[in-house]
Amino acid sequence: MAYVGPQPKLGRNREVDDISSGFNGSTTAFTLQVSGSNISPGTANEITVSLGGVIQNPGTDYTIAGSTLTFTTAPASGLSFFAVVLGQGIDRDVGTPSDSSVTAAKLVNPLDLPDNHKIRFGTGNDLEIFHNSSDSIINDTGQGDLKFQLGGTTKFQLASGGVALTGGAASNITALSDGATITIDMATACHHSVTLGGNRTFAAPSNQVVGQAGSIFITQDGTGSRTAAFNSAFKFVGGTAPTLTTGAGLTDRIDYIIKSSNVIHCAVSLDVK
Repeated sequence: MAYVGPQPKLGRNREVDDISSGFNGSTTAFTLQVSGSNISPGTANEITVSLGGVIQNPGTDYTIAGSTLTFTTAPASGLSFFAVVLGQGIDRDVGTPSDSSVTAAKLVNPLDLPDNHKIRFGTGNDLEIFHNSSDSIINDTGQGDLKFQLGGTTKFQLASGGVALTGGAASNITALSDGATITIDMATACHHSVTLGGNRTFAAPSNQVVGQAGSIFITQDGTGSRTAAFNSAFKFVGGTAPTLTTGAGLTDRIDYIIKSSNVIHCAVSLDVK
């Protein structure tokens, strides 16, 4: 049959966790939870509260603010408690929000997504961001290019032919640890520098990546006349390693590109000033 006035909303009444252990005759405010999770009834009229077997008067004996229940008179120690959040309030709380009404403050922070759960953008789901079990992926399958902008100006762009860069590109120069044997960790940087404190040997670099390129700056210390030997991974013109500049404080530069594992093509500039 038809209802007179607003039709009731169907919902599920939920019993609130017992808070009577906190009754001490002085505390009036308590946090409402269901199965250990905070719950917000909405208004005092949307929760039925019983103290010592007596139903309390909403708005008079208690008030509701978010998930906090506040009694007008502090419950005495040992007093029993029972409360039920009414289904109609539950339905209202989980209803569909209006357009453009959900703010960042309403979202959990951080917002965690498991592997392979994607965030997608665009009418045709053109851009998606996710992490699988191995890698983090930004995948653009729509029309046009993927652009990274600064102040509205595109600085880096993934295009159909590869990548496009606007402006300069900087790469740090990592200082190597001097020692009898010097091993360059290619994962730390493209460019490396070292001041030789004695005759040294450059071992085959670790973490080589095919196509990586950069420079190695080799400087004599205040004594000078330091020599350097190179692992066979370093390939020089004519197959002959360079003889370093011997003057104290002078610098030589080796420009390299990793062609394949332990095949590192090198070009040498001596006594660069």
